[in-house]
Amino acid sequence: MKVIIAGNGVSSITLVKELKKLSNNANIEIFTDEPRPFYWRPRLIEILANEASIDRITPYDKKWYADHNVKLHLSDPVVKVNPNEKKLVSKSGLEVKYDVFVFANGCKPFVLPIPGKELKNVYSIRTYEDVIEIKKHYGTSKKFVIIGGGILGIEVAAALNRAGERNVTIVEYFPYLLPRQLDKPGATILKASLEKKYQIKFLLGKTTSELKGNEKVEKVVFSDKSSIEADVVLFSTGVRPRISIAREAGVDVEKGVVVDDHLQTNVKDIYAIGDVAQHRKKLYGTVPPSVEQARTLANVLSSNDKRYQGSVMANMLKVAGIDLLSIGVIDPDSGDYTFASNGDMNKGLYKKVLTEESKLVGAITIGIKKTNALKVKKLVDSGASIDSMILEYVKF
Repeated sequence: MKVIIAGNGVSSITLVKELKKLSNNANIEIFTDEPRPFYWRPRLIEILANEASIDRITPYDKKWYADHNVKLHLSDPVVKVNPNEKKLVSKSGLEVKYDVFVFANGCKPFVLPIPGKELKNVYSIRTYEDVIEIKKHYGTSKKFVIIGGGILGIEVAAALNRAGERNVTIVEYFPYLLPRQLDKPGATILKASLEKKYQIKFLLGKTTSELKGNEKVEKVVFSDKSSIEADVVLFSTGVRPRISIAREAGVDVEKGVVVDDHLQTNVKDIYAIGDVAQHRKKLYGTVPPSVEQARTLANVLSSNDKRYQGSVMANMLKVAGIDLLSIGVIDPDSGDYTFASNGDMNKGLYKKVLTEESKLVGAITIGIKKTNALKVKKLVDSGASIDSMILEYVKF
Protein backbone atom coordinates (compact mmCIF):
# COMPACT_ATOMS: atom_id res chain seq x y z
CA MET A 1 0.00 0.00 0.00
CA LYS A 2 1.50 3.32 -1.12
CA VAL A 3 0.53 6.09 1.32
CA ILE A 4 1.31 9.70 0.50
CA ILE A 5 1.03 12.26 3.31
CA ALA A 6 0.94 16.00 2.64
CA GLY A 7 2.44 17.70 5.69
CA ASN A 8 4.81 16.64 8.46
CA GLY A 9 3.19 17.83 11.69
CA VAL A 10 2.02 15.90 14.72
CA SER A 11 -0.90 14.21 12.91
CA SER A 12 1.42 13.05 10.13
CA ILE A 13 4.12 11.69 12.42
CA THR A 14 1.52 9.92 14.60
CA LEU A 15 -0.03 8.31 11.52
CA VAL A 16 3.40 7.05 10.44
CA LYS A 17 4.15 5.51 13.84
CA GLU A 18 0.73 3.89 14.18
CA LEU A 19 0.73 2.55 10.62
CA LYS A 20 4.13 0.97 11.15
CA LYS A 21 2.80 -0.79 14.25
CA LEU A 22 -0.28 -2.10 12.44
CA SER A 23 0.93 -2.58 8.87
CA ASN A 24 4.65 -2.98 8.24
CA ASN A 25 4.08 -3.26 4.49
CA ALA A 26 2.91 0.36 4.22
CA ASN A 27 5.11 2.29 1.77
CA ILE A 28 5.01 5.88 3.04
CA GLU A 29 6.19 9.16 1.52
CA ILE A 30 5.85 12.56 3.19
CA PHE A 31 5.91 15.88 1.32
CA THR A 32 6.43 19.04 3.39
CA ASP A 33 7.21 22.70 2.81
CA GLU A 34 9.48 22.68 5.87
CA PRO A 35 13.26 22.45 5.25
CA ARG A 36 13.76 20.20 8.31
CA PRO A 37 12.24 17.05 9.86
CA PHE A 38 9.34 17.16 12.31
CA TYR A 39 9.73 19.40 15.36
CA TRP A 40 7.32 20.28 18.15
CA ARG A 41 5.76 23.48 16.83
CA PRO A 42 4.28 24.58 20.20
CA ARG A 43 7.81 24.52 21.64
CA LEU A 44 8.97 27.28 19.27
CA ILE A 45 8.03 29.55 22.18
CA GLU A 46 11.01 28.14 24.09
CA ILE A 47 13.33 29.12 21.25
CA LEU A 48 11.78 32.59 21.17
CA ALA A 49 12.52 32.88 24.90
CA ASN A 50 16.16 31.72 24.41
CA GLU A 51 15.38 28.61 26.47
CA ALA A 52 15.88 25.89 23.82
CA SER A 53 17.50 25.13 20.47
CA ILE A 54 15.93 23.58 17.38
CA ASP A 55 17.77 20.31 18.10
CA ARG A 56 16.12 20.08 21.51
CA ILE A 57 12.60 20.26 20.04
CA THR A 58 13.33 17.91 17.10
CA PRO A 59 12.65 14.34 18.30
CA TYR A 60 13.11 12.57 14.96
CA ASP A 61 16.08 13.16 12.66
CA LYS A 62 16.41 12.11 9.01
CA LYS A 63 17.80 8.74 10.11
CA TRP A 64 14.58 8.01 12.01
CA TYR A 65 12.55 8.38 8.80
CA ALA A 66 14.99 6.17 6.90
CA ASP A 67 14.93 3.54 9.66
CA HIS A 68 11.13 3.47 9.45
CA ASN A 69 11.23 3.15 5.66
CA VAL A 70 9.64 6.57 5.16
CA LYS A 71 10.73 8.75 2.26
CA LEU A 72 10.80 12.39 3.41
CA HIS A 73 10.65 15.19 0.82
CA LEU A 74 11.80 18.41 2.54
CA SER A 75 11.04 21.86 1.08
CA ASP A 76 8.86 20.14 -1.51
CA PRO A 77 5.14 20.39 -0.69
CA VAL A 78 2.33 18.84 -2.72
CA VAL A 79 0.91 21.41 -5.14
CA LYS A 80 -1.61 19.27 -7.06
CA VAL A 81 -3.56 16.06 -6.60
CA ASN A 82 -5.17 14.21 -9.52
CA PRO A 83 -7.73 11.74 -8.07
CA ASN A 84 -8.55 10.20 -11.48
CA GLU A 85 -4.95 9.10 -12.03
CA LYS A 86 -4.28 8.75 -8.27
CA LYS A 87 -1.22 10.92 -8.69
CA LEU A 88 0.27 13.97 -6.98
CA VAL A 89 2.59 16.69 -8.23
CA SER A 90 5.09 18.35 -5.88
CA LYS A 91 6.58 21.83 -5.99
CA SER A 92 9.81 20.47 -7.52
CA GLY A 93 7.85 18.75 -10.29
CA LEU A 94 7.88 15.21 -8.90
CA GLU A 95 4.92 13.10 -10.01
CA VAL A 96 4.13 10.22 -7.67
CA LYS A 97 1.34 7.63 -7.76
CA TYR A 98 -0.55 6.73 -4.58
CA ASP A 99 -2.99 4.15 -3.26
CA VAL A 100 -3.97 6.39 -0.35
CA PHE A 101 -3.51 10.16 -0.07
CA VAL A 102 -3.74 11.98 3.27
CA PHE A 103 -4.10 15.73 3.74
CA ALA A 104 -2.23 16.53 6.97
CA ASN A 105 -0.92 19.88 5.80
CA GLY A 106 -2.31 21.91 8.68
CA CYS A 107 -2.98 25.62 8.69
CA LYS A 108 -1.42 28.92 7.77
CA PRO A 109 -1.46 32.03 9.99
CA PHE A 110 -4.29 34.47 9.41
CA VAL A 111 -3.08 38.05 9.02
CA LEU A 112 -5.66 40.83 9.27
CA PRO A 113 -6.37 42.26 5.79
CA ILE A 114 -5.53 45.82 6.79
CA PRO A 115 -3.43 48.57 5.21
CA GLY A 116 0.24 48.35 6.21
CA LYS A 117 0.40 44.60 6.81
CA GLU A 118 3.10 44.41 4.10
CA LEU A 119 5.45 46.79 5.96
CA LYS A 120 8.80 45.51 7.18
CA ASN A 121 9.09 44.15 10.75
CA VAL A 122 5.57 42.69 10.60
CA TYR A 123 5.45 38.95 11.34
CA SER A 124 3.36 35.93 12.20
CA ILE A 125 4.75 32.81 13.88
CA ARG A 126 4.37 29.39 12.31
CA THR A 127 7.86 28.05 11.62
CA TYR A 128 11.33 27.98 13.14
CA GLU A 129 12.46 30.44 10.45
CA ASP A 130 9.79 32.93 11.58
CA VAL A 131 11.15 32.79 15.13
CA ILE A 132 14.74 33.36 13.98
CA GLU A 133 13.67 36.46 12.03
CA ILE A 134 11.91 37.90 15.08
CA LYS A 135 14.90 37.23 17.34
CA LYS A 136 17.06 39.45 15.10
CA HIS A 137 15.25 42.42 16.70
CA TYR A 138 16.32 41.57 20.26
CA GLY A 139 18.24 44.41 21.86
CA THR A 140 17.53 46.87 19.02
CA SER A 141 13.73 47.14 18.77
CA LYS A 142 12.03 48.90 21.66
CA LYS A 143 8.29 48.42 21.15
CA PHE A 144 6.88 44.95 20.41
CA VAL A 145 3.13 44.85 19.74
CA ILE A 146 1.22 41.57 19.48
CA ILE A 147 -2.15 41.65 17.72
CA GLY A 148 -4.26 38.92 19.36
CA GLY A 149 -4.78 37.93 22.99
CA GLY A 150 -5.25 34.21 22.52
CA ILE A 151 -2.99 31.45 23.83
CA LEU A 152 -0.24 32.03 21.26
CA GLY A 153 -0.31 35.81 21.71
CA ILE A 154 0.11 35.50 25.48
CA GLU A 155 2.86 32.88 25.13
CA VAL A 156 4.73 35.07 22.64
CA ALA A 157 4.50 38.11 24.92
CA ALA A 158 5.80 36.14 27.91
CA ALA A 159 8.62 34.64 25.81
CA LEU A 160 9.71 38.08 24.62
CA ASN A 161 9.73 39.20 28.25
CA ARG A 162 11.83 36.23 29.35
CA ALA A 163 14.26 36.97 26.52
CA GLY A 164 14.80 40.45 27.95
CA GLU A 165 12.32 42.55 25.96
CA ARG A 166 10.43 44.75 28.40
CA ASN A 167 8.17 46.91 26.22
CA VAL A 168 5.58 44.37 25.07
CA THR A 169 1.89 45.11 24.44
CA ILE A 170 -0.93 42.70 23.63
CA VAL A 171 -3.86 44.09 21.64
CA GLU A 172 -7.10 42.07 21.76
CA TYR A 173 -10.33 42.68 19.85
CA PHE A 174 -12.50 41.08 22.54
CA PRO A 175 -12.98 42.79 25.92
CA TYR A 176 -11.07 39.97 27.65
CA LEU A 177 -8.29 37.45 27.04
CA LEU A 178 -8.72 33.90 25.72
CA PRO A 179 -12.36 34.32 24.66
CA ARG A 180 -12.44 30.73 23.35
CA GLN A 181 -11.20 29.17 26.58
CA LEU A 182 -12.42 31.46 29.39
CA ASP A 183 -15.36 33.48 30.62
CA LYS A 184 -14.88 37.13 31.61
CA PRO A 185 -14.28 36.59 35.38
CA GLY A 186 -11.68 33.91 34.68
CA ALA A 187 -9.99 36.06 32.05
CA THR A 188 -9.83 38.99 34.49
CA ILE A 189 -8.02 36.83 37.05
CA LEU A 190 -5.64 35.48 34.40
CA LYS A 191 -4.82 39.03 33.22
CA ALA A 192 -4.05 40.13 36.80
CA SER A 193 -1.75 37.11 37.26
CA LEU A 194 0.08 37.84 34.01
CA GLU A 195 0.56 41.48 34.97
CA LYS A 196 2.09 40.40 38.28
CA LYS A 197 4.40 37.88 36.65
CA TYR A 198 5.50 39.77 33.51
CA GLN A 199 6.00 43.26 32.18
CA ILE A 200 3.19 43.05 29.63
CA LYS A 201 0.70 45.79 28.79
CA PHE A 202 -2.82 44.94 27.60
CA LEU A 203 -5.14 46.89 25.30
CA LEU A 204 -8.50 45.08 25.32
CA GLY A 205 -11.58 45.71 23.20
CA LYS A 206 -9.46 47.31 20.47
CA THR A 207 -10.00 46.82 16.73
CA THR A 208 -6.78 47.19 14.75
CA SER A 209 -7.52 49.08 11.54
CA GLU A 210 -4.13 50.02 10.07
CA LEU A 211 -0.36 49.77 10.42
CA LYS A 212 1.59 52.90 9.53
CA GLY A 213 5.22 53.56 8.78
CA ASN A 214 7.79 54.54 6.18
CA GLU A 215 8.90 51.13 4.85
CA LYS A 216 9.10 49.75 8.41
CA VAL A 217 6.14 49.63 10.79
CA GLU A 218 6.06 52.56 13.21
CA LYS A 219 2.50 52.71 14.53
CA VAL A 220 -0.62 50.58 15.13
CA VAL A 221 -3.85 52.50 14.52
CA PHE A 222 -7.22 51.45 15.95
CA SER A 223 -10.78 51.95 14.73
CA ASP A 224 -11.43 54.55 17.45
CA LYS A 225 -8.57 56.63 15.91
CA SER A 226 -6.27 56.02 18.88
CA SER A 227 -2.82 54.51 18.20
CA ILE A 228 0.36 53.17 19.79
CA GLU A 229 3.94 53.22 18.60
CA ALA A 230 5.50 49.95 17.42
CA ASP A 231 8.71 48.92 15.70
CA VAL A 232 7.85 45.19 15.57
CA VAL A 233 4.30 43.85 15.11
CA LEU A 234 3.42 40.18 15.52
CA PHE A 235 0.07 38.91 14.27
CA SER A 236 -1.47 36.20 16.44
CA THR A 237 -4.99 36.35 15.05
CA GLY A 238 -5.65 32.69 14.42
CA VAL A 239 -5.04 30.28 11.57
CA ARG A 240 -6.85 29.04 8.47
CA PRO A 241 -6.72 25.44 7.17
CA ARG A 242 -4.80 24.93 3.92
CA ILE A 243 -7.67 23.81 1.68
CA SER A 244 -6.84 25.17 -1.78
CA ILE A 245 -5.18 22.00 -3.14
CA ALA A 246 -8.03 19.84 -1.84
CA ARG A 247 -10.61 22.14 -3.43
CA GLU A 248 -8.83 22.03 -6.79
CA ALA A 249 -8.82 18.22 -6.60
CA GLY A 250 -12.61 18.14 -6.28
CA VAL A 251 -12.60 17.38 -2.56
CA ASP A 252 -15.42 18.88 -0.50
CA VAL A 253 -14.20 21.80 1.59
CA GLU A 254 -15.90 24.25 3.90
CA LYS A 255 -13.77 25.89 6.58
CA GLY A 256 -11.59 22.76 6.40
CA VAL A 257 -11.40 19.55 4.38
CA VAL A 258 -14.68 17.74 5.08
CA VAL A 259 -14.30 14.17 6.37
CA ASP A 260 -16.61 11.40 7.62
CA ASP A 261 -16.19 9.15 10.67
CA HIS A 262 -13.47 7.20 8.84
CA LEU A 263 -11.62 10.48 8.16
CA GLN A 264 -12.32 9.96 4.44
CA THR A 265 -13.29 12.80 2.12
CA ASN A 266 -15.94 12.58 -0.58
CA VAL A 267 -13.19 11.36 -2.95
CA LYS A 268 -12.28 7.68 -2.68
CA ASP A 269 -8.88 6.95 -1.05
CA ILE A 270 -8.32 10.59 -0.04
CA TYR A 271 -8.36 11.33 3.70
CA ALA A 272 -7.64 14.29 6.00
CA ILE A 273 -6.45 14.54 9.61
CA GLY A 274 -5.22 17.20 12.00
CA ASP A 275 -5.75 20.95 11.82
CA VAL A 276 -6.92 20.82 8.18
CA ALA A 277 -9.72 18.28 8.81
CA GLN A 278 -13.33 19.31 9.42
CA HIS A 279 -15.37 16.56 11.10
CA ARG A 280 -19.08 16.97 11.83
CA LYS A 281 -18.75 20.71 11.17
CA LYS A 282 -15.91 21.04 13.71
CA LEU A 283 -12.30 22.17 13.35
CA TYR A 284 -10.21 21.39 16.41
CA GLY A 285 -6.75 22.92 15.89
CA THR A 286 -5.14 21.32 18.95
CA VAL A 287 -2.76 18.39 19.41
CA PRO A 288 -4.96 15.78 21.21
CA PRO A 289 -7.65 15.59 18.47
CA SER A 290 -4.92 15.45 15.79
CA VAL A 291 -3.33 12.47 17.54
CA GLU A 292 -6.71 10.79 18.01
CA GLN A 293 -7.60 11.25 14.33
CA ALA A 294 -4.22 9.88 13.19
CA ARG A 295 -4.61 6.77 15.34
CA THR A 296 -8.11 6.19 14.02
CA LEU A 297 -6.97 6.56 10.41
CA ALA A 298 -4.09 4.13 10.94
CA ASN A 299 -6.67 1.53 12.01
CA VAL A 300 -8.96 2.37 9.09
CA LEU A 301 -6.10 1.94 6.60
CA SER A 302 -5.19 -1.35 8.30
CA SER A 303 -8.73 -2.66 7.65
CA ASN A 304 -9.89 -2.25 11.25
CA ASP A 305 -13.42 -0.85 11.50
CA LYS A 306 -12.54 2.07 13.74
CA ARG A 307 -14.54 5.30 13.70
CA TYR A 308 -13.72 8.79 14.87
CA GLN A 309 -16.58 10.11 17.01
CA GLY A 310 -15.16 13.59 17.59
CA SER A 311 -13.12 14.92 20.52
CA VAL A 312 -14.11 16.71 23.71
CA MET A 313 -12.74 20.24 23.48
CA ALA A 314 -10.27 20.21 26.34
CA ASN A 315 -7.33 22.51 26.82
CA MET A 316 -5.08 21.62 29.73
CA LEU A 317 -2.37 24.19 29.37
CA LYS A 318 0.37 26.08 31.06
CA VAL A 319 -0.22 29.56 29.63
CA ALA A 320 2.92 31.59 30.24
CA GLY A 321 3.62 29.43 33.29
CA ILE A 322 0.07 29.58 34.68
CA ASP A 323 -1.90 26.30 34.85
CA LEU A 324 -5.22 26.48 33.05
CA LEU A 325 -7.94 23.95 32.25
CA SER A 326 -10.81 24.66 29.88
CA ILE A 327 -13.06 21.76 28.93
CA GLY A 328 -16.48 21.29 27.39
CA VAL A 329 -19.17 23.97 27.73
CA ILE A 330 -17.66 27.00 29.49
CA ASP A 331 -19.75 30.11 28.77
CA PRO A 332 -22.99 29.26 26.94
CA ASP A 333 -25.24 31.95 25.48
CA SER A 334 -28.35 29.82 25.89
CA GLY A 335 -29.55 26.48 27.22
CA ASP A 336 -30.63 25.04 30.55
CA TYR A 337 -27.33 25.07 32.42
CA THR A 338 -26.46 25.44 36.10
CA PHE A 339 -23.07 26.81 37.09
CA ALA A 340 -21.02 27.70 40.13
CA SER A 341 -17.77 29.67 40.25
CA ASN A 342 -15.21 30.90 42.75
CA GLY A 343 -12.28 33.29 42.28
CA ASP A 344 -9.40 34.76 44.25
CA MET A 345 -7.78 37.68 42.43
CA ASN A 346 -4.88 38.00 44.90
CA LYS A 347 -3.88 34.34 44.61
CA GLY A 348 -4.70 34.05 40.91
CA LEU A 349 -7.16 31.20 41.47
CA TYR A 350 -10.42 30.51 39.64
CA LYS A 351 -12.81 27.58 39.37
CA LYS A 352 -16.04 27.21 37.43
CA VAL A 353 -18.18 24.14 36.74
CA LEU A 354 -21.32 23.80 34.59
CA THR A 355 -24.01 21.13 34.64
CA GLU A 356 -26.82 20.22 32.28
CA GLU A 357 -29.55 17.86 33.49
CA SER A 358 -27.46 17.22 36.61
CA LYS A 359 -24.41 16.10 34.59
CA LEU A 360 -21.10 17.95 34.61
CA VAL A 361 -20.55 19.26 31.05
CA GLY A 362 -17.85 21.92 31.39
CA ALA A 363 -15.23 23.45 33.66
CA ILE A 364 -12.57 26.15 33.93
CA THR A 365 -9.70 26.17 36.41
CA ILE A 366 -6.89 28.74 36.66
CA GLY A 367 -3.90 28.45 38.97
CA ILE A 368 -5.18 25.12 40.34
CA LYS A 369 -2.67 22.30 40.84
CA LYS A 370 -2.54 19.96 37.86
CA THR A 371 -3.55 16.92 39.92
CA ASN A 372 -6.71 18.68 41.14
CA ALA A 373 -7.49 20.02 37.67
CA LEU A 374 -7.15 16.49 36.27
CA LYS A 375 -9.78 15.29 38.73
CA VAL A 376 -12.18 17.94 37.41
CA LYS A 377 -11.35 16.98 33.82
CA LYS A 378 -12.12 13.30 34.49
CA LEU A 379 -15.49 14.26 35.98
CA VAL A 380 -16.38 16.21 32.82
CA ASP A 381 -15.13 13.40 30.59
CA SER A 382 -17.37 10.91 32.42
CA GLY A 383 -20.38 13.24 32.66
CA ALA A 384 -20.55 12.83 36.43
CA SER A 385 -23.78 13.75 38.19
CA ILE A 386 -23.08 16.50 40.77
CA ASP A 387 -26.03 18.88 40.67
CA SER A 388 -26.94 18.70 44.38
CA MET A 389 -23.31 19.27 45.42
CA ILE A 390 -22.17 21.76 42.79
CA LEU A 391 -20.67 24.26 45.26
CA GLU A 392 -18.33 21.58 46.58
CA TYR A 393 -16.58 21.46 43.21
CA VAL A 394 -15.49 25.10 43.18
CA LYS A 395 -13.80 25.14 46.58
CA PHE A 396 -10.06 25.77 46.61
